[in-house]
Amino acid sequence: MPGPHRRALHPLLLERGYWRNRLQVLQLAKSSVLLIPRPELSSALIEVDEFRIRAHDGIRLFGLRAQNRLCPGREPARVRVVGPCELPEIDRRAVEAGAVELVYQEPAGRRLEDRVLDVLRVCQLAAENDAIEERRVRLVAHDQAPDEFLIASQLLADELAPGEVALDLDSQPFLQ
Repeated sequence: MPGPHRRALHPLLLERGYWRNRLQVLQLAKSSVLLIPRPELSSALIEVDEFRIRAHDGIRLFGLRAQNRLCPGREPARVRVVGPCELPEIDRRAVEAGAVELVYQEPAGRRLEDRVLDVLRVCQLAAENDAIEERRVRLVAHDQAPDEFLIASQLLADELAPGEVALDLDSQPFLQ
């Protein structure tokens, strides 16, 4: 049986002019970040922190940030999202390979526009990490990429040179 077909996003959702003011609000909003060490989730090789970050509209996003203690930042940072009823879990294999991973929980009932800006805010947090080369962020989805990932990856690709942002679907690069 063939896999589910994804309908294409409406072209206006990718229109740069539509996002211009929203992106300015995102840049102007203070990105208040709180990192809380999570020793019960950490190991000798992996350091895990819980992060709480303020979204553009004041909502608090929370998730987990993990990095390899010995060789952080060898791979691009990975950003993943889990649903409102799921708890964030770190992909330990990816972190052991040198990736810094941020997994956040999507708040229930968020509009698509807000979810896109949430993704961009978490990408900013990932890029601000000292161990990550600026802008080396990869959006990762294990099944079908959510619409907010597709839109955010396009917005990031418009801002960056080729090869600085990628969207992974089952570890297959979508944008390079």
